[in-house]
Amino acid sequence: MSREELEKLTVTKLREVAMEYPEITGATGMKKTDLVVAILKARGEPIKKEKKDAVHIAEIKKKIRSLKLEKEKALSEKESKKVIQLKKQLKKLKKQTRQMADDKKKLRKKGQSA
Repeated sequence: MSREELEKLTVTKLREVAMEYPEITGATGMKKTDLVVAILKARGEPIKKEKKDAVHIAEIKKKIRSLKLEKEKALSEKESKKVIQLKKQLKKLKKQTRQMADDKKKLRKKGQSA
């Protein structure tokens, strides 16, 4: 399986795949990205970090605010399908901002400890 195929799997399936490799320990407590990397390492495949678009948190939050307005409009017009779609987009963007904030904290901690 390639990296792309592994990333499409659920965490549960990835844990099952990880159990096949004795050098992977603690798979039940790992996050999805950690599981993918551990499986690739166990196979001896090169690990390339995926480059994310250099999008700033402020830009994402701007998009969140505009989507919230759209959601309110869709709610008032009783467009339930559109509301569901917008909720999913909002959830994804919020998760992305939290991840970016966590990454920034980790970088700051590394800089202070070094």
